[in-house]
Amino acid sequence: MAVTQLAQQQESLPRTRLAQQTSSIPVCLPDMFALFLSGTPELNPHYEMVRQEAEAWISNECSFDPRSDRILKNTNFSYFCAIAVPDASPEELRTVCDWGNWVFPFDDKFDTGGLKDDPERAQELVNKLLAGMVENEELSTYEEDSLVRVHNSVWDRIRRASSPGIRRRFAKSMGDYCTGTVEQVRACSSGRTPSLEEMFTMRRHSSGVSPLFALVEYAHKLDLPDSVFETQSIKEIERIGIDFVLLQNDILSYCKEEREGVTHNLVATCRRSGMPAQMAFNYVGSMLISRYRDWYLALAELPSWGERIDYAVQEYIRGVANIVKANLNWSFHSGRYFGKANEDIRKTWMVTVQPQMADIKLDI
Repeated sequence: MAVTQLAQQQESLPRTRLAQQTSSIPVCLPDMFALFLSGTPELNPHYEMVRQEAEAWISNECSFDPRSDRILKNTNFSYFCAIAVPDASPEELRTVCDWGNWVFPFDDKFDTGGLKDDPERAQELVNKLLAGMVENEELSTYEEDSLVRVHNSVWDRIRRASSPGIRRRFAKSMGDYCTGTVEQVRACSSGRTPSLEEMFTMRRHSSGVSPLFALVEYAHKLDLPDSVFETQSIKEIERIGIDFVLLQNDILSYCKEEREGVTHNLVATCRRSGMPAQMAFNYVGSMLISRYRDWYLALAELPSWGERIDYAVQEYIRGVANIVKANLNWSFHSGRYFGKANEDIRKTWMVTVQPQMADIKLDI
């Protein structure tokens, strides 16, 4: 589906007349499988084997109870990783899967767990995590928390097998992710409602997308000079890749997060600002549409560094695109957001949400 058709679909959605007694509202989501995100993604051939090993390892390391173990298997982030790094060897794919399996229980501590409104304890945990990533630091000092211990293991594998540039980029992106996560907790605990612009800035960090870019470099053994990452076009491609993932995520995870009372979501922010439900989804959908244009413009501005580096740059860009593609396909493969309704929702793009005051009007 072309971008213009996707935009027309958004604009042509019917307005809803809602009575006050309505318990839920039907909403049409944007069709996201457009342009370079259409088609069947390539899957790493080692996926099934590595998935079993990775899930068993983190479950044992963190002493997951049966419920946590079910959530891990139902989430199946290894499927995401197998699309993100389709050419990785079993060893590198395993490291990426271990990071992915780690990030969800870690992130849930700040979203719905005991740290969601406790910025001091959130900062303390983040400090422990980041302290374990200091070059040449003894990792055992920071192993009190099992999730910190798991991440230390992942970092140690990356550190031993990667160039200084990859290590530096991964460490910086993890620092940005942790900063965004603590900012999210501070905003939640303060009771202040961030503006849409503030929420977008915070979500760019707290969504945890940028560490995956360095993991692509690691997993596919790319050799890129630092100068590549200083060019505006590469910075734009990374920024757009992050935006794609967080916009997809905030649209597709909204129903789950609404049930859990999670408010750091762009659709939720739009609704709190006074937009009716369908308008809020349309607005975030239009932000998603604009990223397709930005993506192709950034590609058109890409400089050349010579044949060898250009090839590696194209592989890196392919990796960023694969992460976006992985997130979209995983969202409808995993049971995390829609459970057994995945296929129906992908066919109809219809979900139901709870009404708010802006919806309880005759003309919206």
